[in-house]
Amino acid sequence: MSSDPLLHIKDSYYFDVPRKLWRASYDSPEQLADQVGEWAVRNDSDYQDWEADRFLEELQQLTNNNSALSHAKEAWKHWQHADPHRHGRPFDQYVEDALVELDQRAAEWVKTQEPAPRDATQAYLAEFPDDQLQWMHTLRTNDELSRQWSNARRDMDDRQELDEYLASPRGSWSEEKMQEFNHHLSGKVFIPQPFATLRNAYETQSGFGISRYMIIEVAVALIMFATFRWLAGKISTGEAPKGKVWNLLESFVTFIKTDVVEKGIEPHESKKFMPLFWTIFFFILGCNLMGMLPWVGSPTASLAVTAVLAFVIFVVGTYLGVQEFGVVGYLKNLCPDLGLPLYMAVVIVPMVWIIEFASLFIKHVILAVRLLLNMAAGHLVLLGIMGLAFSAQAASMSAGSWTALSVVAILGTTILSFLELFVAFLQAYVFTLLASLFIGSATHHH
Repeated sequence: MSSDPLLHIKDSYYFDVPRKLWRASYDSPEQLADQVGEWAVRNDSDYQDWEADRFLEELQQLTNNNSALSHAKEAWKHWQHADPHRHGRPFDQYVEDALVELDQRAAEWVKTQEPAPRDATQAYLAEFPDDQLQWMHTLRTNDELSRQWSNARRDMDDRQELDEYLASPRGSWSEEKMQEFNHHLSGKVFIPQPFATLRNAYETQSGFGISRYMIIEVAVALIMFATFRWLAGKISTGEAPKGKVWNLLESFVTFIKTDVVEKGIEPHESKKFMPLFWTIFFFILGCNLMGMLPWVGSPTASLAVTAVLAFVIFVVGTYLGVQEFGVVGYLKNLCPDLGLPLYMAVVIVPMVWIIEFASLFIKHVILAVRLLLNMAAGHLVLLGIMGLAFSAQAASMSAGSWTALSVVAILGTTILSFLELFVAFLQAYVFTLLASLFIGSATHHH
């Protein structure tokens, strides 16, 4: 089993494999920082506690508000535990997030005030005093203090500060703590990040991070390039198709041309669109099928991927539509010819045009979301069924009940896996078909 089955559908900066195949055996936090990344130590609760103390020492010199700052650390920990999404957020991030939340509350409160105060946040704090939020607000509004606080945050990100912690007694982690880290890191093959600094295994702090889905997408693109380069070489000979692979690929391409592209675009124009549509079809299909491989994952279960694909269709359709009709003609073409008399057209046509203009964006958003949900939902259902037999609650069942439940779960996941295989092909087809319809409607009069 993987370290965390949910990572099968979640993008990350590592590949998830069975723990037995990739055992972590780090001996010290220094080794952890050097080989995994500084973030592995910086996200530890003890390091964050030490870091908070350093920040508070700096803040006491900046704000000279010892009374409020003496409770700041306690307030930070209370803030962390108040919301699961804040778990593990360091002290400096707490300050920034708390100020954002303060501004939001002040903006809502000021709507009820007549007359509206000039400084909504300061007026809100005057009405609802809070020592912690007050020193944060002062830190932000005073230019000199704000600059020094930014410098302190930047300095704390330096490796020198981390090394200082590692050299201190608190940086000598117990054997039990290292074993716990090794347990959680086993089964995680981290991707080298030469262009980014990670905040954690799922977010970048700065730079360009190389994620698991990016590598899978590049692999799919390379497989497509090699496959169709080989096919082009075969076709260039002028011979009749021979062999199962050649015939299969040509059948796919013919199907895309006749049953996908030509459903939305005139047959005599379909050839010039074929490179775009068969690239989209096979790229989506390849990404979908990658999700069927254990511990790999499907990039099309990420909104970032499906949104870019839909955006490409939007840009191509808009560009070709403007090229065909001009800007005014393209916008005019959004509304079909309703054949209404003038006295009705002056009222109905503008309404229809507004609806069609809005749907131009909505349908592309739906195009992205449809593919995303179909690919993510199947994996979630599989994980849910497997969880019936392998969850902590299932472990407390009697042997007979657990065996029966396991058989049902395995049979269910097997059947759903075949269904997912069908969905992988179906969603590639549906996305490409809708893309051809959208581009066809953009380049032809309604």
